[in-house]
Amino acid sequence: MKAFRFTALCALTLTALVAAPAHADPLSDFYNSPVTDAAAAHEGQVLRSLRVGPPLGDGLGVNIERILYRSNDTHGDPTVVSGYTMTPIAPWPGLGPRPVVAYAPGTSGMADKCAGSAVLGTIGSSPAVLPLLLAGYSVAATDYQGLGTPGGHTYLNRLDAGHALLDVARAGVGDTGAPVVMFGYSEGGHAAGAAAELASSYAPELGIKGSYVGAPPADPSLNLANLDNTPLSAALLFSLGGLLNAYPEHAAEIRSQLNAEGQGALDESQGWCSTDRAATQTFDSRDLTVDGRTLGEHLAEAPSASLVQENTVGYGVPSAPVLLSQSVADDTVPIAQSRTLRDRWTAAGFTDLTYIEYSFPAIPLAGANHAPGGLAAYADVMPWIAGLLAAPPS
Repeated sequence: MKAFRFTALCALTLTALVAAPAHADPLSDFYNSPVTDAAAAHEGQVLRSLRVGPPLGDGLGVNIERILYRSNDTHGDPTVVSGYTMTPIAPWPGLGPRPVVAYAPGTSGMADKCAGSAVLGTIGSSPAVLPLLLAGYSVAATDYQGLGTPGGHTYLNRLDAGHALLDVARAGVGDTGAPVVMFGYSEGGHAAGAAAELASSYAPELGIKGSYVGAPPADPSLNLANLDNTPLSAALLFSLGGLLNAYPEHAAEIRSQLNAEGQGALDESQGWCSTDRAATQTFDSRDLTVDGRTLGEHLAEAPSASLVQENTVGYGVPSAPVLLSQSVADDTVPIAQSRTLRDRWTAAGFTDLTYIEYSFPAIPLAGANHAPGGLAAYADVMPWIAGLLAAPPS
């Protein structure tokens, strides 16, 4: 019966989402009207909200709200981030307040129209969180900095992503004191890993029970060569654009390494979603640089190299349990990412780590081997989360 409910909810969700984007324009006043009181707000404070009604909201038995909330960027300055909360209407059957799962989505692109809260799942967010909603949990999801709200998306920025996830958890918890589990796959895995490392210093008051970190591009330097000259090449431009958006003081120097074609491609990529045809084109990054070397070679040198290291997850230590998993056949995020993160955390003395690798036959289609690891993980992640929430306070 639960499997039937899950399938039916997926179908209803996707049908409703395709049919009702008219009021979900990411460039609407909700996202773009200035927020004048952000600096005076506390981290995680909801600054603006917009209820999503039927058929997507109440019709599926969940209360959905788009939100703008206060966070801090990589330089410690206040910023406004968009996201959404989804809470089952049925009463929480467990003890205490309803748990909050802070959800970090996977890569959807660089344009505001790609934000999960703007379309609430046409890229994939809502189907991904349905198992969490069926378990009765509330979901608080971030769009990340600059994805939905004005400004460029700081793709794979460790501090921005970690802060955004922890602050959306604050927004979801409010004054309830609810326990929190962080959940992310792919780009979301990077954010969940970053948040796990930052939680004790940035959000010590949150009752974080643990973090699921799936297929994380934890070390951006390990995720370059496999993307170049493939239909996944757009991710290289997303990574470079993320650096420039987070560190505008280095933009001129880094852009000078690109030729006219490269600078044009970089600028165009800021308007792509990962589902756009333009984002699936294959290019050789040597054709985009002034000296004919790859983008990976340039990112391994100053000033990019130090910035990439700043955004590498694995040099901090989580303060709560972590489940880290990935498919060995993943061709979008190499398995070396998870293995290196595991080794760095354990070398730093972190012991509360559950590590799982999934073995699937490789699919002979670029990018097709990334999603299976995320789908398979639910069989392990859902009981793991339930166990965390059932454990007595330490």
